[in-house]
Amino acid sequence: MDPLSELLSLLKPRSTISSGFEAGGDWSIQFGDQHKQIKCYVILSGNCWLAVEGIAEAVLLDEGDCFVLPSGRPFRLASGLSVPSLDASAIFPAG
Repeated sequence: MDPLSELLSLLKPRSTISSGFEAGGDWSIQFGDQHKQIKCYVILSGNCWLAVEGIAEAVLLDEGDCFVLPSGRPFRLASGLSVPSLDASAIFPAG
């Protein structure tokens, strides 16, 4: 088992949801508290900005970068920091 899988298994997750999305052009999506669950993301191609509520500086993520966010912290993924955001609940169906 790889080190990240070992670490995550120690958390004893009770549920997982796997999904993805593709975006191009100018885009920005604001994610709320995500039901107070940790979030794990991987950038498979291209790049995007990650802005997390409570953290002063956004981070530019490139192809191959991964990130994990703790529960309850809203965040935004965007092609550019000046692009107005749409709420994720308006884009992705609940389920």
